[in-house]
Amino acid sequence: MKSSFLERLLERADRLGSGEIQSQISRLAEDKGFLETLFNTLQEGVVVVDEEGKIKYRNQAAARLLGLPESEEFGGWTLSRSLRGVDWRKLLRGQRATSGTLEVAYPESRILNYYLVPLESSGRTEGLYVAIFHDVTQERREVQNAMEAGRVEALTLLAAGVAHELGNPLNSLHLHLQIMAKEIAGLSGDSAERVSDSIRVCQQEVRRLDGLITQFLRAIRPQPLSKTLEDSAAVLEEALLPLEVELKDRGILLEKKVNPVVRQVPMDREQMKQAIYNVVRNAMQAAGEHGLIGIQIQQEGDFWVFECRDNGPGISPENLPHLGTPFFTTRSGGTGLGLMIVQRIAREHGGSVQITSREGKGAVVRLQIPMHEKRVHLLAQTAEAASRDREE
Repeated sequence: MKSSFLERLLERADRLGSGEIQSQISRLAEDKGFLETLFNTLQEGVVVVDEEGKIKYRNQAAARLLGLPESEEFGGWTLSRSLRGVDWRKLLRGQRATSGTLEVAYPESRILNYYLVPLESSGRTEGLYVAIFHDVTQERREVQNAMEAGRVEALTLLAAGVAHELGNPLNSLHLHLQIMAKEIAGLSGDSAERVSDSIRVCQQEVRRLDGLITQFLRAIRPQPLSKTLEDSAAVLEEALLPLEVELKDRGILLEKKVNPVVRQVPMDREQMKQAIYNVVRNAMQAAGEHGLIGIQIQQEGDFWVFECRDNGPGISPENLPHLGTPFFTTRSGGTGLGLMIVQRIAREHGGSVQITSREGKGAVVRLQIPMHEKRVHLLAQTAEAASRDREE
């Protein structure tokens, strides 16, 4: 701008003494330092680029969010180099404000809202644009959690109705089938044997339906946690014990690796055993006969991590986002409830579940929970406050 302080100073330079010029330059340096400090305190990333997308300025938040160089010399670094998948040159040459949302994987997995606007053309700002990046990862996560909570609440109400409507008839059927089985037991002949076989099939199906309802309720009904410090290796062994016979019969090789350093971890012992059981059970179904399953327990930062790998057929990319949804399954005869139970248990422990897979390369399920409980501490009361409390 022609009325800027610097231009007014240059117009008067021939009439100013060297001391006054030096004073004004010092003032400019202070203003520049103040503005840089101000920009670097912003949590939003601010980047100034030219029409080719070359970065001319960035604040510290932008370097953190986009993985830009820490040094001030960018050496021709462009937005396209950090944020691939967007035609920045086309957006910049449009000469108009643009906004959108990006999902980035480096340096961390984040979701960013961006706003790109051309600067007013005047001298050094001609052909320059400012891009502002706002991290909305946490907001998106909270929205997703709220949506999930809403779905769980709706499913809970549905499950209560289903349990009431189906539970009593199933119990009645089971009772009458038992009576019929006792009556048939005293008869002989081919006809009686066929009826007995049919009764056994009916009893088996009734038990299966009853188990399905129980599992569905367990998947969505909130379970109060009873956290205690538990030995990771002991919890793992107890969770795997019911699967040992099936693992042996199927010829599945199970490799276990437990970091000896990871011992006492705050968790609900029974619920964590259930989560591990469900994950390994799914891995067994995927690995199939003579398959391979690898289990590892370790500490990563402040988190206890249980990892289970299988060498099964893997999961297609389009199916990955739907895993854990009730009754969505990629396996014949599956219900999709087992993984939903795992996700609920992890969430109630303050942790999460991540699933990665490539078709033909098996799948990896990682369950992580905090190693330490977050506690509330009372601040020490000051002498003045304590004296005031005693007077009151």
